[in-house]
Amino acid sequence: MIESKRRILTQFLESHAREQLEFVIELCDQNSYSYNKRGADRAGQLIASRMEGLLPHHQVMARKKVGDFHIYRSGASGAAVYLVGHLDTVFPPGHEFQKCRVDGDLLHGPGTGDMKGGLAVIVYALKALAHAELLSQLDVVLIVNSDEEIGSAGSESLFLEERKNAAACLVAECAGLDGELVVSRNGKLGGRIDSFGCDRHVGDGTHEKSSAILELAHRIIVLESLNASQPGVSLNVGKIEGGLAPNTVPAKASALVDVRWREQVHKRDLLEKIHKTLDQPVQAGCRTEFTVLNSRPAMPFTRGGEDLYSLARRAGRLLGLEIGSQHRRGTSDANFFAASGVPTLDGFGPVCRFDHTAAEQIRISSLLERSKLMAHFLFEYGLDKGLIPHREGEA
Repeated sequence: MIESKRRILTQFLESHAREQLEFVIELCDQNSYSYNKRGADRAGQLIASRMEGLLPHHQVMARKKVGDFHIYRSGASGAAVYLVGHLDTVFPPGHEFQKCRVDGDLLHGPGTGDMKGGLAVIVYALKALAHAELLSQLDVVLIVNSDEEIGSAGSESLFLEERKNAAACLVAECAGLDGELVVSRNGKLGGRIDSFGCDRHVGDGTHEKSSAILELAHRIIVLESLNASQPGVSLNVGKIEGGLAPNTVPAKASALVDVRWREQVHKRDLLEKIHKTLDQPVQAGCRTEFTVLNSRPAMPFTRGGEDLYSLARRAGRLLGLEIGSQHRRGTSDANFFAASGVPTLDGFGPVCRFDHTAAEQIRISSLLERSKLMAHFLFEYGLDKGLIPHREGEA
């Protein structure tokens, strides 16, 4: 029975590989920039059309500024395996990178790797399990959100609530370049630095001034010095705004900052250092504030994660694959589940290069490879947990 089911899973995915590729292209050709609500909702409907008949309970969580969230549930009782993916991309509608292009075994396109290709992996793995009459024996929940690229501030509460019911979590962000799964990730916060001074015409008074831009510049130099202050710690100021005109002393200036850490214990120390650098103004009449806009905890490699990874390696070997592992400095929605102790693996998506750039591409053959891996992993998980019988007729 087991070998027969494995063959059915593999044969289904192989016979639907072309269809899956066409689905990825259709999904990526639909712009779903984080703040393009209409486009993200259209992408969500494309997913819904392929999910029809797979997981019977479909809940839509309406959003005002971003695309609606979708939750699909098997309806079985007990702790579920959560599958997580996001619709949004970093490419706005006016960006030059809008359509897919096939070049041999490469598919170039916005979101191919991050992470519409991963969503297609999830959908077709579920289709294969349903075709093999295995899906109904698994307790599965799929969450599709649309604000991951802007920090998941709106979906964080959903993840924190749902993770209480999770036995495991699988995320289909892109795989490593050699097909590695992601077993741990850095933590991250996005913040804003606001410096305030006193505006006046530069021709009034002396050279002494309370310039918000000058104040901010001093703060940035100090904050950037925190890079590598502890293992895995990085800080980057990536956008600056402020001022009215060259002949006006600026009253306000701001900067957006990205802060990352490997060990969660480092977050508190980093925040203390950041606030300490802002306490004493460099110029009289100035002050600076720091605001946390979004945050994800570090994703640790737990004992439960190790068990999942061992199971993934077993599933990979059944397919003739050696599945490696990697730590990733970037974050994903996997962080929310893993940080609370839920066994979590990420990187089930296709092999990708140059994500978040106009050169983003995936290896087309890896779509099939990763779909097989996810489908066979879920089958092995069901066998391992006693959810799927080893022989027909077993209770």
